[in-house]
Amino acid sequence: MSSRRKFLLVFCFIVLDMFLVIGFLVIMDATMLNDLRNEVNALSKLDITKDRYNRRIKSRGNYAIVEKAIKEYLDEYALGLQEVFAIMNDEQLTKLLSYDNYIEDGPEFKKSLTYLNVTREDFNEKIDKLIDDLDEENISNHINSKISDPYYVNLYKELMFDDTMKEEFSDTKNLLEKTKKSVNNIFDVSTEVFNFLILNNGSWTVEDGEIKFLTADLYNYYTTLIGKL
Repeated sequence: MSSRRKFLLVFCFIVLDMFLVIGFLVIMDATMLNDLRNEVNALSKLDITKDRYNRRIKSRGNYAIVEKAIKEYLDEYALGLQEVFAIMNDEQLTKLLSYDNYIEDGPEFKKSLTYLNVTREDFNEKIDKLIDDLDEENISNHINSKISDPYYVNLYKELMFDDTMKEEFSDTKNLLEKTKKSVNNIFDVSTEVFNFLILNNGSWTVEDGEIKFLTADLYNYYTTLIGKL
């Protein structure tokens, strides 16, 4: 076999190997991208008010960095959201204006007022952060410290801002803004009720499972305050 023929055969084998390697890499890349998209699609079906997003990373390489960034952001957000809901569902908050609390903490309501002040501050700090974290710029910036390659940065943004996720973010933000207003109204009204009862100490009592006032005017004012809830 001539040297030229040998050279051509070696060259052909090299070219063939290159195509095989390139084909393998292309297929592997497409597979990892598909794994990432499938996992993000699965995440979008979770309930952010009660689920966690710290699931096993399914993709590899730089796709895994994108997947981890998405899961980190969503999981941190879910935990913050669940903390806010825990405050709202706290038994102490729901029973502040109850017969039992009037007996236990009245007539000065020191524990109740302290609880309201501390809880209000904690609640508003947490819910304001949640609302702020839903800004598109803040969501986008989360990937910047993870990877700088424009392709993967844009892929992160594409996945985080697809129609389903954007709708979820929008609905959550609207819910949080309404929730903030509603819960702060509870804080305000409860504080107003306690201050009213403290001011009129001696003009009310609790018996037979209800609060009773010495005059109809005091009772009417009390029911007006309660009606603000």
